[in-house]
Amino acid sequence: MSPPPIVPPFHPLSQSVAAQRAGDADALADALVKCRSEAAPSFTFAKGSSAGTFRIEADTPNELAQRLADVRAKAAVPTHVGPVDVQSCFTPRRVGEAEHRLGAADAATGAFAVVRLRIVPRSSGEGNIFETEFAGPPQIDAFNTAVARGVATACSEGVEGEGRIIDTRTIFIDGAFHASRSTPAAFERAATAAMHAACAAATMRRLDPLVSVDIQVGRDHVLPVVNDLAVNGGNEIRRRLAASGVVVTVELPMRAYLVYGEHLAAMTKGAGKLIGEPKLTRWAEVRRTDRR
Repeated sequence: MSPPPIVPPFHPLSQSVAAQRAGDADALADALVKCRSEAAPSFTFAKGSSAGTFRIEADTPNELAQRLADVRAKAAVPTHVGPVDVQSCFTPRRVGEAEHRLGAADAATGAFAVVRLRIVPRSSGEGNIFETEFAGPPQIDAFNTAVARGVATACSEGVEGEGRIIDTRTIFIDGAFHASRSTPAAFERAATAAMHAACAAATMRRLDPLVSVDIQVGRDHVLPVVNDLAVNGGNEIRRRLAASGVVVTVELPMRAYLVYGEHLAAMTKGAGKLIGEPKLTRWAEVRRTDRR
């Protein structure tokens, strides 16, 4: 039996927004819900670390700016807006296992649940899947579904609250329950804790979003630009001749892309520019080459 995974949308960019006046927080929250209902499921937001603060997510800078403008227009209240943040995520380096016990089997009262999970790395872009080997009486079906929810919660919360967990196969390999004191809610909590512990056992790789984008440059600047990409964790995908010079399609970490326009202009004395919106290509560990 393999309950379907619960996979929340995951976007590489986010930006915080908060009402300037405490009494306007509800109006801002209502505006966010309205925007999500109009654009669902692509519009994603979450509560921020402080009360009344929310984080809006998007795939590109222009999309993020448009979503923020829509929310502020619908809320019609003064707001504070934070800087654009690039969201990292994590995936396991190796197979890891962990067990979490909630309560005691011989106790007279209190919820009881035991969940043991194994996590296995998957290839980039394969996503998260959940499987279970925990079988038995019919009530176990509800526990399996609850464990799937708990695993999804842990993946959404991420490693130490910083970056979600992706490309992971999670297997509910063993557990224990009490006929009267075990509940789906208990199994869900135990699964979230077991997932965090399994991640610690596997050790996690930090991944950053990489995007493809076109750079227009003169022919004399092609090699300097291509050589500079590795310094910023990027690489050339292809190049083609254009009426105004050469268009080089490159892959860059999103963090580098956000500041690369100014860097490119300085390097080419204003002759080079980024063309169009970046497109998310993959999540990967970013390695940079030192200048020589």
